[in-house]
Amino acid sequence: MKEKDYKEAEQYDTAPIHFEDALDTYEQVLEIIGEICGEVIAPNAESVDLEGPKLVNNEVVYAKGTQQNHDALVNADVYGISLPRKYNGLNFPMVPYVMAAELIARADGGFANIWGLQDCAETIYEFASEELKDKYLPLINAGYTCSMDLTEPDAGSDLQAVQVKATFDETSNCWRLNGVKRFITNGDADIKLVLARSEEGTKDARGLSYFLYDKKDRAITIRRIEHKLGIVGSPT
Repeated sequence: MKEKDYKEAEQYDTAPIHFEDALDTYEQVLEIIGEICGEVIAPNAESVDLEGPKLVNNEVVYAKGTQQNHDALVNADVYGISLPRKYNGLNFPMVPYVMAAELIARADGGFANIWGLQDCAETIYEFASEELKDKYLPLINAGYTCSMDLTEPDAGSDLQAVQVKATFDETSNCWRLNGVKRFITNGDADIKLVLARSEEGTKDARGLSYFLYDKKDRAITIRRIEHKLGIVGSPT
């Protein structure tokens, strides 16, 4: 089903021609990720936990080892694993993707939080406009990092209480968001999905919308990086 009867083999050189070919591709990619886990991510884990990320000029700078981990996986083309080839993804089913995530989590649980947020691409793929998909999904496959910006000081487990307000600016033809988010995993990511209240006068989930924020717009202020007992390499 994922390979649509292997018809994409006519269009893409990397597409499998039958089931055994697809299985071989999954195994090869998992081997590559396993090697990166064993040779790069796991050896970096201790130094990453000791160094941690820093906040410099309103921007999060990863620990040296975290950046090395990220670069190794980007160079191996293993971001956007489950996305269609149309967006430069590998078109993998969720099972091998989750297996890859388990490998990375075993090597460094903190870094798994960063790499695993490529899941945001699934949300963009399912619900965003064609314009947003065409622009941002290839970037995620090229290594742009992601975050899910949900939690607020008074809206954690109860997301219906989200108060960040979204107002459409007719003059600039864009949405403007005003408020505070807190405890956001990988919160200074390149691409953020931000939950905000877009419907005036609402108090529950029906008044909320997701907004795609591009870090290039430089429209947020980072108050601090949270101090945590573990998974220090993952900036919260």
